[in-house]
Amino acid sequence: MTLQRDDFEYAGLNSRDDLQVEMGNVVLPSAPAMAEQVTDIPAMYGNQFNGTDFTSRTINIPVSIYCADNQDRFNQVMHNLSGLLLSDDPSDNGKEYPLVFGFEPKVTYWGHITAISDPAPINPGMYDMTLTITFVQSDPRATLPQVEKPLNNGLNTITVDGTARTAPVVQVVPKRPLKYIGFNLNGGQFGLGPETPDDQANAIQPDTDVLNDPIASMAMWTNDANAISGIRTDGNYKYQGSAQIDENSTSMRLAFANGSKDFGPISDNPPDAWLGPTYRYTGMTQSLTNYRVRTGLHHIRHQGTHNGRAMGKVQFSLLDASGNTIGRFVIGDHMEGGKTYATLQLCKPGSNFKDGNYKTLYWGYGPSGAFYNKRDQKVNIKTGTTTKTVTKTSRSKRGKVTKKTIKETVNKYATVVNKHEGNALTNAWVFMDMTKAGNVYTWELHQYSPYTGQPYHDRNQRLIVSGRWVDTNHEFDSALGGFGQTFLKHPITEDKEKVPYVVPYMALTDIQVWQHNQPQPNEPTYIANAGEEIVMDCEADTVTVNGRLVSPVWSTDYPQLKPGVNGLTMVGDLDDAQMTLKYLPKLL
Repeated sequence: MTLQRDDFEYAGLNSRDDLQVEMGNVVLPSAPAMAEQVTDIPAMYGNQFNGTDFTSRTINIPVSIYCADNQDRFNQVMHNLSGLLLSDDPSDNGKEYPLVFGFEPKVTYWGHITAISDPAPINPGMYDMTLTITFVQSDPRATLPQVEKPLNNGLNTITVDGTARTAPVVQVVPKRPLKYIGFNLNGGQFGLGPETPDDQANAIQPDTDVLNDPIASMAMWTNDANAISGIRTDGNYKYQGSAQIDENSTSMRLAFANGSKDFGPISDNPPDAWLGPTYRYTGMTQSLTNYRVRTGLHHIRHQGTHNGRAMGKVQFSLLDASGNTIGRFVIGDHMEGGKTYATLQLCKPGSNFKDGNYKTLYWGYGPSGAFYNKRDQKVNIKTGTTTKTVTKTSRSKRGKVTKKTIKETVNKYATVVNKHEGNALTNAWVFMDMTKAGNVYTWELHQYSPYTGQPYHDRNQRLIVSGRWVDTNHEFDSALGGFGQTFLKHPITEDKEKVPYVVPYMALTDIQVWQHNQPQPNEPTYIANAGEEIVMDCEADTVTVNGRLVSPVWSTDYPQLKPGVNGLTMVGDLDDAQMTLKYLPKLL
């Protein structure tokens, strides 16, 4: 929505439409609050000046409410104003929100509301009132729209708008493995990897490329019955149906047959079974004792009375050279619309994940606080008709009562439940990244945005978990020889009674495999493989590789861009890398 000149927007709320107030003349403060720091030294002429603290900035926003003589409407507007601007939720404490004025729509002030003054009447006896909303910025700087600029290896000239320094964020996707990366900016240095030329020359590559398959073809996959016989999942299951490549997203998903997803025919053999296709990957040409595997699964359970009850299970299996399951990564649904879960497990060849011959590295739902969780809903599904004998009573004109027994056809129903439970995995694209080094397993499950393709960073909102486990007794020491991919649905009452619903969307989006070469302690190593995204964030003071926090980082401090012309020099083997600088110009 385009702001009018005399409107403002706070936390996405429009002053006129949402808050139902009209903004008056806002006089922006010339500077934030300042406090001089001095030390009084005895026998010294004057004071020792220790600098100036620039603290918060306060913006007073006068607003008017026009309700004429309608007291009820005025009360409603005031309750609405307080309810939208203030919160008694403890989780909201410490949060700050953007404020934008219509008279300078490109400038954003981040802060919080500290006061709403008592209303003062404009006309005595009427409910036309003025009041003041007090907005305080803990960081007194305002921001302009984000700037994104491509970078070249070597010197880059960056001209920054605004009047304050700002933190750069540099994103790099290299085309070859990197030993080190960094940049020089305004006398500061920031980077990752071995610092000295000798260490850089002697760095070893802990992970060497074996496989990088973007899942653009089914050529390396087979569903031959003998090939897939060793691929296991939990519970009863029957492998049938087919999968195909989604050319729009280069991912593997369910194929379509007769206008619907091809899980194969619904049957009770075996009873209570998961049904759907499974495939074995034939592109691995070697078995790996020590390895690193990275892959992504996408799962969507759709909302709706019947859609929410649907159950899907998408599984990526680690196989040995004979095609037996030695581990799996799963995103799956529970009965009746319960929360979606994810699990990462290792197993001995032949395990059914119920016999104790497996190790669970992770099993959980992810965070759920910010997602829908409605009351259980009972749903009646028509299961057929039956004949019922009833007696009908009628009265003649002369008042005589007659009874007649007839047979009526009535509907039969089954009552089922829709739990309406949602969490971070209800619509989730999650990457598994697991490394086996001897008997030590390190792993991470990291949720990515399906809209931007970038990793999420808020563990309170999305699934971001990691861990380390030592297989002390070498129970799960099988070498990695291949992969399996499985898409399953569990029949529900709607299938039997032919009630239409949308089956969960499930897809495999990527497979990357490296042979892991365990470095010795303090031995310099490469920092990233080709295609892995590196983010050097001077705003958050962090460096990530493919969404994982990494160290060591070398830095004088975290360099800042200054207003005007800056020289930013990239260093590293970056001639054909894709590099982007992002920053928010700031105003004092």
